[in-house]
Amino acid sequence: MASANVAQIQAALSGLNGKHGILGCLLVRSDGGVVSSSLPPETDIATLGALSATLFSNNDVSIQRMNRGNLVQMTLLTDQGILHFYQVAGHYLVVLTAKGQRINLEGLIKSVEEQAAGLSAAIA
Repeated sequence: MASANVAQIQAALSGLNGKHGILGCLLVRSDGGVVSSSLPPETDIATLGALSATLFSNNDVSIQRMNRGNLVQMTLLTDQGILHFYQVAGHYLVVLTAKGQRINLEGLIKSVEEQAAGLSAAIA
């Protein structure tokens, strides 16, 4: 991936930080490898990336088996915050919110969708 694209990806991920309670983001390849991250440095991004890819892929298979098409995005609510996943150009954009934040889920989803358009061009 060209360095200009890497910088563009990093800027898009960092641009989401702080919006709608977003703690940080990961862009993950379908094999679980992390392309870029805007999460705090103490986060184990390699493990998070691998598990996120597995989680999305397994749910995609389940959705297909239920004849509901292909999984495009999903949102998980946990006692630690929200994990939102969005498929973009064969990759997964994983967004984590900070614990204890009041989240406008509609706003979060809209922001992620808008950034995904720019990410798609940078990934291609």
